[in-house]
Amino acid sequence: MRRYREPAQVQADQTGQPARFTAWGRTYLVVEVLGPHWETQLPWWQPAHAGKTIDQLTVRHWRVRARGTRDAVVELEHHPGGWAVVGVED
Repeated sequence: MRRYREPAQVQADQTGQPARFTAWGRTYLVVEVLGPHWETQLPWWQPAHAGKTIDQLTVRHWRVRARGTRDAVVELEHHPGGWAVVGVED
């Protein structure tokens, strides 16, 4: 899987799962969510995160099959500042 940190605009469905996203100027349709999402925490001990709540430190990761100009497995990350594409496997 190639790793990135590409900002993305994500449209989620009513359950909060990604349904469509735009990155690199292209829009992709999420055709399948591959397994449950998982969560990690930003390093609370770093000065930049001092005083933040657990919700402000939570990062949610989604692995999805996306359809655009070609199909790919994409890892999306939802962090307090927004969404990003962090991995692509095609």
